Amino acid sequence: MQCKICDSPSTEYHFGISSCRACAAFFRRYVNSPKQQKECNCEMDRPPCRYCRMEMCVKAGMMVSKVQQKRDSNPCRASGSSLETTQIALRNSDRIFKALGNYNVLGQERKIVHKTSPAKKVNFFEYTSIAIIDSRMVWKLLENTLIELQVLDEKDKHNLFSNFYPKWTLFESAIMAFQRSDVHTFFAPNGKPAKQISKFYKDCMTSRLRMKDDEVLKIFEPYWNSYYGHVAYPLFDLKFDYMELMAILTLLLMDPGYTNISDECSEMCHSLRKVIQRELKGYYLEKNLPTERLFKIIEALLLMEKADTWLQEEVHMCGIYNVPVDEEFRRMVMAPKL
Repeated sequence: MQCKICDSPSTEYHFGISSCRACAAFFRRYVNSPKQQKECNCEMDRPPCRYCRMEMCVKAGMMVSKVQQKRDSNPCRASGSSLETTQIALRNSDRIFKALGNYNVLGQERKIVHKTSPAKKVNFFEYTSIAIIDSRMVWKLLENTLIELQVLDEKDKHNLFSNFYPKWTLFESAIMAFQRSDVHTFFAPNGKPAKQISKFYKDCMTSRLRMKDDEVLKIFEPYWNSYYGHVAYPLFDLKFDYMELMAILTLLLMDPGYTNISDECSEMCHSLRKVIQRELKGYYLEKNLPTERLFKIIEALLLMEKADTWLQEEVHMCGIYNVPVDEEFRRMVMAPKL
């Protein structure tokens, strides 16, 4: 990663964005300084002046609220800082920012692991196989973002991820469609577009069992219509930014409503969901966005529950009509959850 302010090499997040230590140190000093410039002074100072450099930091996404306030040299002096401290804690979005950073790393890892041209279109079996390969990297992202996952036993880890991952593959397809302004296309996790509906299923079937186009459309087109009409198009209209998308990532994982996880795991999910919602609210306050957007996040989560149900039905129908599915993906989708 590079510093979003000066393009210097950087591997860390500071005050909400990827930045070098020099820019982070400047931003911290400026925020805590009692003497702040009110206008550009580049003519008298070496450009960029402190005012312009601060403006560059803010435009790049650095948040003043993430800077720890300078400690009072007289701790006994009353300062009315308790409310300020509460607000700063409220606006801390470390987990969501960490998820965003790890998601960017995932993008780089995918280029290495998949090593295939995104121009080639995939069939259903290829989609499910790519999803399983990708699942290892997504789990790594989640563990690096949410350290609480490391204390769960293996059964809870497995079930929590199995509950989450099929929904995430569908949700991420919508993210890719939004990025590419191509909402009418379904994408595999490595960015490959899906084939046209009949070919998506037919092309992975053996010639002896291959169905006709009209048969494929009759059986499987309703699932595509449901996905586009009730998931992809509505998500496209909601127009989430990357912070919101990463919040949805963690909220989809931390679903306490499934019965195949332990009570301890369910409690952890409840707690972490509250943390993410609090971080998201703080992000909205920082960016002067309406906090009512939280309801849109909830709407997206409900949409993905519907999508998960349709995917289960689709995989079941694939079994009936001899459409090959990666076995690990099939087990993940069809595992009892409620």
